[in-house]
Amino acid sequence: MIISTVLLAVQSVAATAIPLSADRWDTQGEVAFETRDGRPVMRLGAPVTGPRAGAVATIKGLNFTTGVIDYDVMLPEVMEFSGPVFHQPDENSGEYIYFRPHMNGKPDAIQYTPIVNGSLNWQIFTGAGFEAQATFPLNRWMHVRVDVYPTSALVSLDGKPALTIPELKNGPLGGALSFAGLAGGTYYSNIKVQPIDGYRDPTPPPPVKSLAAGTIATWQVSEATTQADAFARAAKRDWAGLTWHSIAVETNGVANLSKAGPDGDEGHSVIARFSLTGQKARSVPMQFGFSDDVRIYLNGVALYEGSDRQNSRDYRFLGHVGFWDTVFLPLKAGKNDVVFVVTDPTNGGTAAAAIVAP
Repeated sequence: MIISTVLLAVQSVAATAIPLSADRWDTQGEVAFETRDGRPVMRLGAPVTGPRAGAVATIKGLNFTTGVIDYDVMLPEVMEFSGPVFHQPDENSGEYIYFRPHMNGKPDAIQYTPIVNGSLNWQIFTGAGFEAQATFPLNRWMHVRVDVYPTSALVSLDGKPALTIPELKNGPLGGALSFAGLAGGTYYSNIKVQPIDGYRDPTPPPPVKSLAAGTIATWQVSEATTQADAFARAAKRDWAGLTWHSIAVETNGVANLSKAGPDGDEGHSVIARFSLTGQKARSVPMQFGFSDDVRIYLNGVALYEGSDRQNSRDYRFLGHVGFWDTVFLPLKAGKNDVVFVVTDPTNGGTAAAAIVAP
């Protein structure tokens, strides 16, 4: 009943139809404004009959915070990542919901990821609340509705709920509204936007699960540097001149290292560290995860090196961050410094995670 009341209230709010003409959009990449099936359309990226190329189109002059995004979309029968990007205070931040026609009918056919300092964090955030199974009509029109609340969202396809996002990871923001097609060949039509002040999610947020005992809850993280510099500093425990950011882990126990800042032109590595203190020397297991590559040091001595890039374990492995590995830490009495040098030249989210046995 509550949901029905809210939906009726939304329907009574006038929606603004966004003209599909070049003067109404800022574009990057190949964007075409055409007529298809007797209606005005916007094509993002090159047609699928030629070389693939993506594109982004941003509505001019619109600051969107909460409300409803309505549109029709025609997805191609090829690999594509297309959908709305909202809550963009700048070009390097936002919330991105996208459809994957090449994964039609699969558990991750729809995905949501935050964009943090230019990084799409889809390897950090997976599972319920970030992915959903759906079967799309391809090469014909599908209606999409996105209800955007201050810190949550609901995606519906052809009038049926498809993905519930209980927590938008960037928090309550306003900003630009764009549509993206990262591989190209998606058509959009009938785009309407309803900004609604005070629009509230009628569904209570789920309870937050406690972190596993021994989870490292806060990391000290450097800004991006070169891998060689990071390795040299970690071996010498030389932190002179570095700027550190204290980053708390997400609800899944993973630290989103992208929050420390964007990569540099040559630097794709960050130093993420924490300390352990004990009364006596002992060996303790540490479960850990990372994205994409890591070298782990204890008190300046390298203990482990590995890669969790997409397809690194097998052709189906996507590089999702999890507590997949364990290393035993030979701790000394007193303070011990644990350092992860994490390198991520790709764009799935730089991350580190650790659980140390009490």
